Amino acid sequence: MTVQPTMLRPATPRPAWQVVVGLVLVLPALVLLITSYVEPVFWTFKSSFNRFSGLRTLAGGATGESVGFDNYRKAFENGLGGAIGTTLLLALLPLLAVLLVAPAVAWAAENTGRTGRWVARGLLTFPLVAFTPFGIAVAHFADGHSQLSAFWLGTFGVVTAAAALLYLAAFRSGRSPWPGVIVGGLLAVLTVLGLVLQEFAFAQVFQEATPVLQMTRYGFVNFNFGVATAISSVLLVPLMLLGVAATVLIIVTNLRFQVTGQATGQVTGQVTATAREGRAWGWGPLGGLLLIVLVVTLLGIWPWLSRITDDNDKLPATFANTWLPPLIATLIGVSVAGLAAFGISGLRPLGRYSELLLLPFGLFLFVGAGPLVLREYAAGATAGRLNTFLALVPPSRVTIPALILLAMLFRGQALRREVLHQEGRPASWWSVIWPGLPMLGIAYLVTWFVQAQDALWPYVNGTRTHPTGIYAVMVTMQQYGRHLDELPLARLLPLPMLLLLLVLGLAAQLLYADRVALHYGRPERDHPPRT
Repeated sequence: MTVQPTMLRPATPRPAWQVVVGLVLVLPALVLLITSYVEPVFWTFKSSFNRFSGLRTLAGGATGESVGFDNYRKAFENGLGGAIGTTLLLALLPLLAVLLVAPAVAWAAENTGRTGRWVARGLLTFPLVAFTPFGIAVAHFADGHSQLSAFWLGTFGVVTAAAALLYLAAFRSGRSPWPGVIVGGLLAVLTVLGLVLQEFAFAQVFQEATPVLQMTRYGFVNFNFGVATAISSVLLVPLMLLGVAATVLIIVTNLRFQVTGQATGQVTGQVTATAREGRAWGWGPLGGLLLIVLVVTLLGIWPWLSRITDDNDKLPATFANTWLPPLIATLIGVSVAGLAAFGISGLRPLGRYSELLLLPFGLFLFVGAGPLVLREYAAGATAGRLNTFLALVPPSRVTIPALILLAMLFRGQALRREVLHQEGRPASWWSVIWPGLPMLGIAYLVTWFVQAQDALWPYVNGTRTHPTGIYAVMVTMQQYGRHLDELPLARLLPLPMLLLLLVLGLAAQLLYADRVALHYGRPERDHPPRT
């Protein structure tokens, strides 16, 4: 049925408290956005036109002199263009994975019914929790592989699994899933490009140029912060454009998540979604595709996984330094993001225009630690935090990916609540908040794990007195080179931690994620008015 303008339900009135509280909940995230994104970006762009060392103790001082575009000229003369080309080459196989393999896996899993979905989700959890980029890069380097083959094999499993889970949510919408699959595919492409442009772990191990590796060489080896910030500025432009494009796509398509009432696809309080019955023929394609994904995944991570218990007892303990500092940053960043997401898309203070409040955050959606690490290092040097445990704590930034995902979920739940009110049916605020709590927990867990596996921050701030697992492996590599027997790879992700993450991941997949559906378009299309 075509929805005409005259068929749309009138907007639900919003009391003043809802508008005020919604805007107030956004303020902490906005403050962190300004202090941890806007100011560092401004500092980076401004510094890229100066010649300075970044440290007051070195020649040139902390401010330096203006040199115009000379830093940019030097950056490109010394291979920045080639480094960008290298990262785009690295992105080829991940892009094929998210555009071809992942949607095929999701389609086959959906056609086998709930049992097939659970099998697929369970098996795809392993590549997600076992992805340790620095460990995988070190193991492939020791085995004599190239950076390109190591990156393609090492990232295939995690990229395919993450994209397949997004496509599975699109198939749970209860109507034609393909528009949701297409929009999800576009978001996956933008995400892959944004992440690969900031690749550092594999580049650091193989010493093959990427923009972030070049930036660290100029900044932390040569102490030429002028050229280093120029490289960061060149990197920031496409990252910010990609973030805006992804956020606008989410807003324009009215993309949102909704949690179904049962794992069979029924949605509490709305029209029942059509549950796809399992088809026996679907097990053939699903089994073949999952076998391919798992075999390639094992080829990529086995060089590291087979040595997960290897340690070097001559080194000091690193567990606390590896996992506690990222936990501190995660608690701050995700908590603030959750409040802002509920304020924007749960309370919806601006009505149908509420998601426009996501645009300032979306501008930095794909901006990671790499382009801003120079500013954080300079600030740490000025404050005297370097070579301390406090320096291991990543910058307290609002976790924007978590904010966007939670906003999409609260958006779906809030729109469902409004439809129920328009139909004269009861719907409490708890129906909006409760489905978001498991997603918030998943955001905490994923953000903590990702920050603990980040190789850049330990490279910049790790010390022998406060070593992290990644820093311990870096130092040992300098001593023993490719001799894996001496490398403490167990410090990166201890086996008990891997098993704990696997159990939590399986529980999240089967008990919660399988009930999350990806919807698109105006809510009236899902809930036509009663006549």
